[in-house]
Amino acid sequence: MKNRKLSRAISDLGWQSFRTMLEAKSEMYGRDFRVISRWEPTSQRCSCCGQIGGKKELSVREWTCLFCGAVHDRDENAAINIKVAGGLPETLNGRGGWSKTASNAASSSEASTHQFRDILLH
Repeated sequence: MKNRKLSRAISDLGWQSFRTMLEAKSEMYGRDFRVISRWEPTSQRCSCCGQIGGKKELSVREWTCLFCGAVHDRDENAAINIKVAGGLPETLNGRGGWSKTASNAASSSEASTHQFRDILLH
């Protein structure tokens, strides 16, 4: 990873291999596997009203929505937004309605709030 010219290609290949293995395991165990865009603002969007409150430093672990006044834990809020973005029809979203079906989506059970190339769930 110290070689600046090759490090990005090596990193991308590593994540692609990880994603491929995760897809295979989720299929083997009958789990849903979905992917959402890496640019989805899951930790910035209020899971109650859906408004985007803006970029926050990583040190900010709790925040209050300027639009509806809801207080959020950063990771829990992101997990709710990942489920909503995932388009799972059986999931009641954080805004009180049923989520919409999306073709490029995330999975339901475990959420990773780190910003990778794509947010992967199984």
